[in-house]
Amino acid sequence: MATKTLTRGMGTFFKECEHPPSRWSKCPHPYKIRYRDATGRQREEAGYATQDKATARLNEIYQAKKGPLKTGNTEAQEIAEMRFEDFAARYISNRKRGLESNTVDQYERGLKTQINPHVGSRRVGTFTPGVIEDWLNGMELDKVGLASQKNAYLVLKLVIDAARHRGAITLDPFLDIAPPDYVPNEVIIPTLKELNAIRDAAEDDDLRLAIELMSGCGHRNGEAHAANIKSIVADDVYRINEQIHSNKVQPAPLKHRKRGEFREVPLPRKTHDFVSHFADKYGTDKNGYLLVKGNGSGNQHMQHYFYGKQTLRWRWDRCLERSGVEVKYTMYSLRHYFASNCLTHGIPITDVAEWMGHKSIEVTYRIYRHLLPGSITRAAKILNEWL
Repeated sequence: MATKTLTRGMGTFFKECEHPPSRWSKCPHPYKIRYRDATGRQREEAGYATQDKATARLNEIYQAKKGPLKTGNTEAQEIAEMRFEDFAARYISNRKRGLESNTVDQYERGLKTQINPHVGSRRVGTFTPGVIEDWLNGMELDKVGLASQKNAYLVLKLVIDAARHRGAITLDPFLDIAPPDYVPNEVIIPTLKELNAIRDAAEDDDLRLAIELMSGCGHRNGEAHAANIKSIVADDVYRINEQIHSNKVQPAPLKHRKRGEFREVPLPRKTHDFVSHFADKYGTDKNGYLLVKGNGSGNQHMQHYFYGKQTLRWRWDRCLERSGVEVKYTMYSLRHYFASNCLTHGIPITDVAEWMGHKSIEVTYRIYRHLLPGSITRAAKILNEWL
């Protein structure tokens, strides 16, 4: 197999057919190129219809390997020479003003656990597809869960794209890289009988309050921890306007919303009555919060003033054991119950998406589409009546 070599360091192009180089311009077989990436690894690419396209691609790769150091772009040069972990920390810090605290936590957690230990010391300008592939393979060997792999992949791509847009990297290192294929498991939802058994097994009103809000109004865990009597803005409306941050254990904006933004959800009479019962029995703090240190079943030995993510978890596990329910539901399953209760009784998915606080209706549809009543058969019958 003959090859043609360009200037030293630029690579070679060739064809794998039986035709001699003198016939390449007329034969229909595609060109292939061979080069070494920034890490010295030999790579090949195929599918170039003409010699000009093959050499143009080799020249593009060569210029990318030279990097921004000869472009005169001072910022690009600086970023290209930075350690990835330093650039990532600076980039995330600069973006904090436009991000929710939970999003920042997710980014920083991904950097700390899955990214920096493996590629944090690498210079930004040296990232190539081979580096990304090695990193992904490393996570698989470490048996990192697919959900964590996908989150880390998105964080790494976010930071690398930021560097590339600033000129520190010419070629996209994620070109032709397949992201981790994470498909969430189908949600498990308790039946009404199971929900009632769980209610009856709750040994304290604090847990029961969270159960009622999550199953009746669709609260997330942190939103239930921020239960507030002032959030009842009408007999049948509850305004969810904050959550208790899982790590900082203090009030924070809602997920996908800025401080001061809220969503209003339907408040069933049974849920309303229990919230009112709790407030009448235990009172509230000066700001109307119900689940706080010293109130309800919360004792003075709580580490924080508000309930954190672990505060009710052990009570939930004991409650589930006493209830006799065999399925290992999580507290979040109660929120799924709220969605299923709405959708199986004909409430439009657009309304449910808004009440659930999802970023887009596509999220709601992806999670709960199996709950939507079949519509094609019903539509066919209705259309037939008017034909």
